[in-house]
Amino acid sequence: MDKTSDGVCVQASTLGSLEALLEFLKKDAKIPVSAIAIGPVHKKDVSKALKALGTSKEEEYKEYASLLAFDVKVTPEAATFAAENHIKLFTADIIYNLFDMFKLYVKECEDERKLSQGSNAVFPCILEIVPDAVFRKSKPVVLGVTVKAGVLRIGTPLCVPDRENLKIGKVTSIQVNKKDIP
Repeated sequence: MDKTSDGVCVQASTLGSLEALLEFLKKDAKIPVSAIAIGPVHKKDVSKALKALGTSKEEEYKEYASLLAFDVKVTPEAATFAAENHIKLFTADIIYNLFDMFKLYVKECEDERKLSQGSNAVFPCILEIVPDAVFRKSKPVVLGVTVKAGVLRIGTPLCVPDRENLKIGKVTSIQVNKKDIP
């Protein structure tokens, strides 16, 4: 069994079911596992999943703060402790159901990250100022440019590389001349 520092915690009722679940998670689902146990889920088992929240990559690996419980009971104390500490508990009597529930949660976490980081994305581009197309030199700067490489989008930060990347603002609007489109 190859446990990693980042991964879900796995718990099963018997050694055989634990081996089957680990085999499925490793080969078919490619889900990393950080801790394993046999028997009912207790508070101490849930606390193992807390280390996923304690890493510096908390937002990146939120889905690893999970415990996959296959064919085992979860004590009320463990369920309460998990809810209080934002640990997701997945329980099922069929491996595929457990896997499907976890994959759905992973998708939700990924979608949440995409939404929260979407405004931070920068699409780099190289612009060339069109001669005699500077219409306003102060706030807001209005000028004509040719996109030499990349993608120009609203919100793209603008800088002058020849002047130690002097930041001059962000793109607030774009107007395209149709005759310039090939």
